[in-house]
Amino acid sequence: MTFTAMIIDDEKTVRQGLEQLIDWEKAGYHLGTSGKDGRDGLNNLLRENPDLVLVDIKMPGLSGLEVIKEARSQGFAGHFLILTGFSEFEYAKAAISMGVDGYLLKPIDEEELLEYVGRIRTKLEDAAAMDCYHSQNEDKARQELLRRVVLGEGNREELKHDIARYHLTLDGDIFCAAVCREDDPETDKESGTLYEMVKCLIDGDNACIGTFSIDDQVVLVGRSIEYSRWRERLKKRNRRVEAYFGKGLKIAVGNNVKRWQELFCSYESARYLMEQVFIFDQEDVLTIDLICGMEENRENVTTEWMEMLVEVGETEGIRKAMGMIRDYCTWNLLKESQIKLLLIQDLVQLKMRLGQKYPGLSADGEDFKEVLKRLMAAEDMKSLLERYGGALVALSQKIGAGGGGSIIRRVYYYMEKNYGKDLKLETIAKTFNYNSAYLGKLFRKEMGETFNNALDKIRIDNAKRLLQETDLKVYQVSEMVGYGNIDYFYMKFKKYVGISPKEYRKG
Repeated sequence: MTFTAMIIDDEKTVRQGLEQLIDWEKAGYHLGTSGKDGRDGLNNLLRENPDLVLVDIKMPGLSGLEVIKEARSQGFAGHFLILTGFSEFEYAKAAISMGVDGYLLKPIDEEELLEYVGRIRTKLEDAAAMDCYHSQNEDKARQELLRRVVLGEGNREELKHDIARYHLTLDGDIFCAAVCREDDPETDKESGTLYEMVKCLIDGDNACIGTFSIDDQVVLVGRSIEYSRWRERLKKRNRRVEAYFGKGLKIAVGNNVKRWQELFCSYESARYLMEQVFIFDQEDVLTIDLICGMEENRENVTTEWMEMLVEVGETEGIRKAMGMIRDYCTWNLLKESQIKLLLIQDLVQLKMRLGQKYPGLSADGEDFKEVLKRLMAAEDMKSLLERYGGALVALSQKIGAGGGGSIIRRVYYYMEKNYGKDLKLETIAKTFNYNSAYLGKLFRKEMGETFNNALDKIRIDNAKRLLQETDLKVYQVSEMVGYGNIDYFYMKFKKYVGISPKEYRKG
């Protein structure tokens, strides 16, 4: 590969000497028209656009520094070598700050000149190879440039230069980035690759000015459109993708920024949203509005309450608990690994607690391990909660299959947890799908006393605790333990304790 070199010097002997000092053709250069002075040299330079220019510092008309400055201002991007005498060394140092590759002290040394032109030829060859690569891979080059812009990689001036070079349209008042991935990445990919799905998504969308791939995702760059409007547009287009490929894309759209230099902020916003895709499994296009619009829900379901639901067999309560867990995880933006670990820990703890009460539950160790594996393998929040809720219902059914003694223990546990409510045997019998008369006989046989007597004892025991540990008024304690009538409470308390509530508190 041959490049063009040019010599600008007002001394003819210097020009001729440089032309003959080295074998320019062997060095990889063709010598262009020389410049007799600064003005003549500048005209030749702008006309022939050489790759390398050797220019003297002091010349009539225009100095070497003025030639370099004017050439640069008119877009000349070639290389410069300064020719200078020892007394002009300070000028040479100033020229280096203007993008000059080096300086040669007169008289010129052959080896030094060869070293310089060889080094510059290497740079020119590298640049030419890069130009060739980019010309053959224009789309890839634009994608790589867009990736550098969005990820904030590289010097800003370099980015501006490359943006102009590749005609990347980044003029506009607002920008935003979006991240796409397959909705179900584990399914058979023969129906279409991610790249093909994204092409279908953005086909004809003038808001999207470019894309690039990163890991297993594709990043879209939008211009001159509010993120909320782009979300709705992408949501409609995703229906087309789903119809064509049999599955859709998961898309996270970042917030708007005012300049292309801030696109990294929008991309980080979209990337963060994509990390929350597990909990937002019911949405196919995510924006920050999903998080900002959430209602506060900081409390999770306690293990004790879940234990009560399982023991009682309250399937509807378990279903509602799954909704509370979803709300809690969503509000706290828990990651997939955090959610799975939380539910597995709770399930193991619940299994241990119930195993102490119902020894038969300890015999299904292998089945329980399989349940835990299925929880870890869940691909979204919906399937995870379905499997978790199903495991709880299965535990409840095993407890319920333990015979009459087991059902009475469940009823008694329910009474202990709900003594403050208006409990009646008929209501509880319906909850446990039993005939009330049969359940009453079963309760008396198992516990040695009637349902009402057992309930009174639970309530009075808790009333004694509240009288000892709190400053609540007696009527407040009465209401809290399930007695709406204060006189009835006094009567029951004296029957089981032997003294009145006030006397008990004084004692």
